[in-house]
Amino acid sequence: MAKTSRIMAFWDDFQNSSEYKIINNYPQSLVQGTVQYFDKMMAEIYPGTFRTWNKDNLLDVLYMMFDQADADADPDAEHIFWINFDIISELLRYLADTNKIGINKRNLEEIFVEFQEYTDADDPGEEIRETVMGEARHVNTDPWLPEWKSYIAVNIERYTCEWVDAYTESSDWHSRPDGIDKAFISMILNSLAKWAYDDYRKTPKSWTKTAIVGVLTGPFVTYLSMEPESYELIAPALSHFLTYVANQGWLNEKRASDYKRFIAAAVPDMIELSRDQANFSSSKLIAMKMHEDGVDITDEKAIQAYITKVNQNGGIDSLYDDYEADDSMLDLPPEELREITEHPEQLRRLAEIYDPDPDQNYLNSAHLPEFETRRWRKKTAIAVHAQGVRAGLRLWLNRQNYEFPKNWDAVTVVQNVSDFVDLHYAQALLKPTEWPVSTFRDFGEWVRAERSGEHLAATNRFISSLLTELTDAGTLTREQGKQLTAAFFGKSIPKLTKPKKVKGKVISLKQARKLLKNKKKYH
Repeated sequence: MAKTSRIMAFWDDFQNSSEYKIINNYPQSLVQGTVQYFDKMMAEIYPGTFRTWNKDNLLDVLYMMFDQADADADPDAEHIFWINFDIISELLRYLADTNKIGINKRNLEEIFVEFQEYTDADDPGEEIRETVMGEARHVNTDPWLPEWKSYIAVNIERYTCEWVDAYTESSDWHSRPDGIDKAFISMILNSLAKWAYDDYRKTPKSWTKTAIVGVLTGPFVTYLSMEPESYELIAPALSHFLTYVANQGWLNEKRASDYKRFIAAAVPDMIELSRDQANFSSSKLIAMKMHEDGVDITDEKAIQAYITKVNQNGGIDSLYDDYEADDSMLDLPPEELREITEHPEQLRRLAEIYDPDPDQNYLNSAHLPEFETRRWRKKTAIAVHAQGVRAGLRLWLNRQNYEFPKNWDAVTVVQNVSDFVDLHYAQALLKPTEWPVSTFRDFGEWVRAERSGEHLAATNRFISSLLTELTDAGTLTREQGKQLTAAFFGKSIPKLTKPKKVKGKVISLKQARKLLKNKKKYH
């Protein structure tokens, strides 16, 4: 094992990288110690240059690290592991970005997804994800996105608030467009920054057109309770603010200019969508209706009385103006279908409308309390159900690419997919990413024994199409999709190459514990 870590040869470059900025809230000594230790482990277990680092040996070492921490009696071991993983993952992203290792960034992200599925992403930040800064957050968990990290979300909120404070105290504030106050600019900037990260993993320094347009035409319409005319102020407000931020050097001028163009491109659709209450969430609709009816939103008794009245009149659906979900909503032109399936917020909104079990009766259905090492969790059951509804919608919206019974409409497709996904979680506590070959082999044998004729053909088409859609969407890997399909139809199972596990206690956590002896000061 080398006395000096090879990492130190480009330590300064790593420190100046965008990847390091994501972990710069950790002490430098901790970051340096972690990357050096990881490098030495890789050199000892898999001798060779950085270019020999590939999927198999990287996963080997990550699995070993996790298993060691999981078996450690020290209550801090798991927390230390996830801190180390944060640091190591950014190191690997830097190495992939600079072409120093034998794997590209896209494949590296696939490694992280596979690893987190193996560990069930059971990191300490999972609970924070729902209540960062005391606010409920609905985070897009699509597998091709980088991992959502609570400290990045908190950091985004921190510095965007600092930008607004500086802006409103500057001389530029006096030349702002009419009708804009600090509360308004704070709301729209913080909302844009929050949703761009939650849904697209983009920070204010890396926003893309897809993220900006997606947020402005999605959650801005769905959730922000604003008067229709207020939407027309968003573009001039953000444009003036971005000019100030660029002048301060906090954003590159070209980037700020691009952001202004992207915002301007989104405004017409955003304004049009904001005029149709069918695009509003139930919480936004209730808030607007209370305002229209003169309800004092600071009076809890008045709010409760209003909600009681709404429920007596037929619930939230009664607030929509003659709005009813039916199959005609899903008979859209191809370009509109792509718009929905490519924007998480629009798909989520549609899933809320077409959820076949909005009262969450599936939570009260018979289910195992625990199975093997897994326990039933209400939060996971809800997430799995929502995943099933979205998968059913994608299957229907892209039905020209799949095959299922001709007499099935949108409601039937979504119902069958969500029921199928719910059943697997209830009976085995498995998410779609965890579905095993054995289950689908047994299910296929049962189907062939119990069904025949058109009924059997319909089931075969449905399962085949569902597995293909989940693979196309990235929920299942290509290998998983092929294995499960083969198992269901009773065919030979394609072999899946798995990283070998190295036995023995290879990794010590003493160094990490020493570096983290004052960790409470940082968290």
